[in-house]
Amino acid sequence: MSGMRYWWANQKHTYDTEIRGGFLWCRQRRANGTRNPFYENVRLAAPGDVIFAYHDADIRAVGMVLSRARATVPPVARAALDGAPDVKGWLLDVAWLELKRPLRPGLFMGILASLLPEVHAPLTPAGKGIQGGRLLEIPDRLARALLQLAGGTNPAELVNPDWLPHQLRFGFAEPEEFLDRSQKE
Repeated sequence: MSGMRYWWANQKHTYDTEIRGGFLWCRQRRANGTRNPFYENVRLAAPGDVIFAYHDADIRAVGMVLSRARATVPPVARAALDGAPDVKGWLLDVAWLELKRPLRPGLFMGILASLLPEVHAPLTPAGKGIQGGRLLEIPDRLARALLQLAGGTNPAELVNPDWLPHQLRFGFAEPEEFLDRSQKE
């Protein structure tokens, strides 16, 4: 598959550390040693992909993947959170851009419900976040809707003013074009 992919990262306990540190880290395996497809997704993320940071029922940041995943123990700041500094995991370098106004996707399920993937959706149709999914791939149409709900059609309205909007390297569809396409899908 070529081109940009979009991901949803559940960051219940790791949001502050990962945003400040410019990374996303997860275990390679569950605590019981079994594989988790949502952990494996970290290895599929590629430079240029976009990640939505979900924390406390809000999308609070959008990140651009800067590197392929590499196997490593948790970064020092993460080790204290996990209490397991020697656990092997996957680390992605990510340029996180915090939203000026966090987006609560559950409030927009009238728009988003029909855009959710049938399998491994990050939200229930009622707008509740799915537990246990560290990194989930989301379809282009859902990602575009989230970006537009977060900042309209002007990227300058989306991100913290300390960052330049072009650093994300995504483009917004014109509102009419987006509505026409989403109604056809």
